[in-house]
Amino acid sequence: MNEGLGEERLTAHWAVLGKHPGQTMGYEVLRSSLPGDRAGTYLWKASATGAPGDRDPEGELPWRVFLGRTDTHPEPVCASVETTWDGSTDGTGAPSYTWRLTLLEWAEAGRAALTWSGIDRALLSDPPALPGDAVPMTVAVPRTPPTELAQLVDQLGFEWVAGVAALLLDNRQVAITPGPGEALPGVSDRVRVLDAVCSLLPYACRAWLSAATWTGQAQHDLRLFFAPAARTGQIAAVLGASPPDEPRDENARTYLHRLRRLRAKTGDTTEIVEYLLTVVEPATVPRPGAALRVLREADLLDTVVEEIRSGGGEVEDVGRVLDRYPAASLDDRRLAVLTFFLVRSASQGSQVAGSLLAEHWTERTGPLLVREVLAAGTSAESFERAKRYLGVIHDAVETHRGGSFDELFNALVETPEPTREWTGALIYMAEAEWKRSTDDADRLLVRESAVGKTWLKYLLKHKDRSLAPLHRLVRRVRDDMAVDDTPGWLRFAAVLLGDFRAPATSTDAADFAEAVEGGWRTTLEIARLERRPEVLGLMWPRLWRVARTDRGLGEAVERLVPVEEPQTSGGVAADADLFCTAVRAGARPGMPRLERLTEEGELRDYAAALTGRIESDGELRRLAVQALLEGELGQGTWWVIERLSRDLPDSFLHQLCDELHGRLTGRGRPLNDLEVRDWLMEELAKRYDLGWLRPVHAFRKAVKARAPYRELARIILESHGQRGLPAPLLDAIAVWTLDVGPYSLEQVALHMDGLATGLPGLELQVNVVRGDRHGELRDRLVQYSEARRARHEWILEELQRPPEPSGTASGTGAERRGVFRKMRGWFPGGSG
Repeated sequence: MNEGLGEERLTAHWAVLGKHPGQTMGYEVLRSSLPGDRAGTYLWKASATGAPGDRDPEGELPWRVFLGRTDTHPEPVCASVETTWDGSTDGTGAPSYTWRLTLLEWAEAGRAALTWSGIDRALLSDPPALPGDAVPMTVAVPRTPPTELAQLVDQLGFEWVAGVAALLLDNRQVAITPGPGEALPGVSDRVRVLDAVCSLLPYACRAWLSAATWTGQAQHDLRLFFAPAARTGQIAAVLGASPPDEPRDENARTYLHRLRRLRAKTGDTTEIVEYLLTVVEPATVPRPGAALRVLREADLLDTVVEEIRSGGGEVEDVGRVLDRYPAASLDDRRLAVLTFFLVRSASQGSQVAGSLLAEHWTERTGPLLVREVLAAGTSAESFERAKRYLGVIHDAVETHRGGSFDELFNALVETPEPTREWTGALIYMAEAEWKRSTDDADRLLVRESAVGKTWLKYLLKHKDRSLAPLHRLVRRVRDDMAVDDTPGWLRFAAVLLGDFRAPATSTDAADFAEAVEGGWRTTLEIARLERRPEVLGLMWPRLWRVARTDRGLGEAVERLVPVEEPQTSGGVAADADLFCTAVRAGARPGMPRLERLTEEGELRDYAAALTGRIESDGELRRLAVQALLEGELGQGTWWVIERLSRDLPDSFLHQLCDELHGRLTGRGRPLNDLEVRDWLMEELAKRYDLGWLRPVHAFRKAVKARAPYRELARIILESHGQRGLPAPLLDAIAVWTLDVGPYSLEQVALHMDGLATGLPGLELQVNVVRGDRHGELRDRLVQYSEARRARHEWILEELQRPPEPSGTASGTGAERRGVFRKMRGWFPGGSG
């Protein structure tokens, strides 16, 4: 707005209402540049305010009336009517007054925002001469500086002026009256007071406003006027006194409150007046809501901020605010309110809100959102808010402004306030939800072990997990970091995924697997999918400890290192066999993977791995011994047993002999002593209660080798002690005799008698069935011995019989020979 006293040259219509000299009848339009009926509309309306009187000292002439529209001519104008008296009288001798109309079309007056004060100065205080013909005249009307109007408002009292203006919005008639004993200002100053009141309303209100510097006692419908007192239905506003009562209409009251707030906030009335003078689109009737919206524009920023804080607000209004007040110029408090409103609106589907966020994004936007996240309350609430903000930026802003998501995401994960749990979860969620990751976030996962392990926890527990993020981190470590700087869980992850550049330890493996409940099973499953059974060695120490409480690990190891598939190495096979044995998993007993190994190198690795696991763990040693003797005792198994017996402390051999002892004596799964190696038999035989074991083993081994009777006799004789033959050896001899027949036992006994003094063979035949054992064998030996005795008796009888004549047959002899032929089938061992 031009602050100088510039002038606007405008076309003005005019008209004069009065009487011709000596006329006695009523007033008429004497001259006019307007059609008579139109001119009369304004003139008669102004004259309805009454006539001057001697008893009305404040109502000195001239009277001035300002009109915007009339009922008969509703199109807005800027009209003024001045009532004067030059001392003339009519035909009756009464004073003859004159009313002079000056009318400016609204389009020109509104464009220049001409005020009543300007019109008063140009046309009323010093009226120009009217043209001789009924044609419009050209006038120069000065523009009133907003500072002048604002200064007058402040002089009158902002509260008072604003109160009067709000009453006008309430469609009330307001009479400005003098205080008790106070005089009203002069006519021109009254015009300025009227103008000051209207300056706190949108300029467009002048299209329906009407005002007067004085009104008499006549009835009229003017809105703002000076009068000696308010009539019924009017409201008095005492000049220089307290503000009048507040309006009844809610919008009008709100308008008043916002005027006050705006003035209190800025401390500058000029800015308010200047803005209101720009609103020139005419309003034909009082519309408080429209005026409120205009005033709202004057304080658009704070009004919109207040509406948002009260639960309202419109996205379009926020857009207009940001167009008028760039985000970079706003303080953090206002910018935060607007930003969070746009975020909320965008989350509810407003595409415009997302576009505005992108358009007005500044370097302060991210930090403001982070601050709001941290102010949410609990950690869980902050996390939910962070997810919501990131979702909005990803879905609604990123397409308009690339990089906004990364900017906010990095600011969130780098802030020191959230817990490491919070940060790790957010990094995981960003990738799982939106497939978004950043270099800054990756570096944080690697640098901050607690953050990384939280991220890993969410990765591992997700049933549809993707290992792509883990592969990416492993590559980052491989390319950017020294091995020593890599956290343990990530070193193990590198090995798990096939990058063996970074050596890992069993502690690293535990760091990885224990990131989440059930992590050992998950890690074994990942190893299976990645075909990395060799990581079982790194997992083994802690895996064995947790296996006692975490069921299902044995089955997971079975799937990782299947028995049916070729073993990747002897060490892996040993770890799998021992673990499955220890947790009693697997369908096959023993060490089934060992049974499939044939190469010496594989067996050496197997034995070395097994040695490392059981060397310092007595429970595992016991379980390993049991498992080694459970399965098929092939060449490979005995090779490993011998290697373990040599490399491990004596405790292993002791446990091995204990287990063999039990199995050879009927405890546990029976074991054929023929399967036991000679060196181990020697160790077993050293035990005081196992002295019998060596001869039993030697006898059975000789039987299996089909050794001659003499060799068997020698073995038995060497086993004879002070108490005779060991009972287990007698049992072995009995079992053998049942298999081959009494004849073989008899032959062994004869060889024994021939090799030693006394009759040890005879003793053997008696002792082998002594007591109540081997009843079947006893019966067979009795039958055999009786048959032998009958044969020998017959032989003796025949030898002792006198010779008979030649050709004579002995019936008795023939009969016996038949019996012996029949008996020969009873003794498979032969006839002697």
